[in-house]
Amino acid sequence: MTRASQQDNDHDPKRRRLLRRAATAAATTAGAGVAAAVGMPGVAQAAPGENLIMGTTNDAGVATTTLTSSAGSALSAQAAGGVPLRLVPSSGLYPNVLDSEAGTLAVDDQGDLFIRAGTDANPTNGWAWTSEWATTSVAVPPTRILDTRDANLRRNIVSGSLDSLGRLQPGVPIVLALDRYVRDGYAIKGNVTVVGMTGAGVLTVWGSGTKPTASTVNWATAGTILSNFLFTELGAVGAYRSVLTLQATSSPTHAIVDMTSLLVGHPSQVLLGGGA
Repeated sequence: MTRASQQDNDHDPKRRRLLRRAATAAATTAGAGVAAAVGMPGVAQAAPGENLIMGTTNDAGVATTTLTSSAGSALSAQAAGGVPLRLVPSSGLYPNVLDSEAGTLAVDDQGDLFIRAGTDANPTNGWAWTSEWATTSVAVPPTRILDTRDANLRRNIVSGSLDSLGRLQPGVPIVLALDRYVRDGYAIKGNVTVVGMTGAGVLTVWGSGTKPTASTVNWATAGTILSNFLFTELGAVGAYRSVLTLQATSSPTHAIVDMTSLLVGHPSQVLLGGGA
């Protein structure tokens, strides 16, 4: 605020009337000592519709104070010697987001928070991590969530069927529900093993929906035991919000899945181990 504008505020007739009424009321109820105190610098009462005075503490009570700028422009605030803080509307952020002035803070239409820090001569750009799009990996105690050789470890299967020996049937997907371990999980890390196959084949593990063309484990002969690291998204089917789908091709096989970590938006979603 310039000196001229400060002077204009000091000579505003409405403001002078407000101050006189406050001083008169104080003198009437508490005597000259209190009236003198009112004239001393203190908290400025920014009444609704009145001016906000720089250099003082302003209190609007329970009223809401809204700061706006003219159509589409940034709202800036600056302290002496510092980089100004610029609050930018999302419509003014793109396409030259990386050319923003230092001090820019903006939320785009996807809910992502962009920050341009440093100085104009040496700026740094960054996006704040939010649960809108970012994830966190929460390690859990190694947990066996499937072993088709063991009836008790087939309890997470909620869709699909196995053959008479409990093996995956070629071309028949099975679905595992992991809702007892995680609430609306994004992905799983762990290990998948195949054993007891009758010939060459392929196992694919994915979340839900159409089967991907990629494979998770491949084997060339019967009677082998093969394992591979598993990192895949979780899907949703019906009332189940965190599922894995497994499907074998070419030959039947037993499958074992061990879970070691879950990817979530917030650790509170994990219902097992460290995230519980």
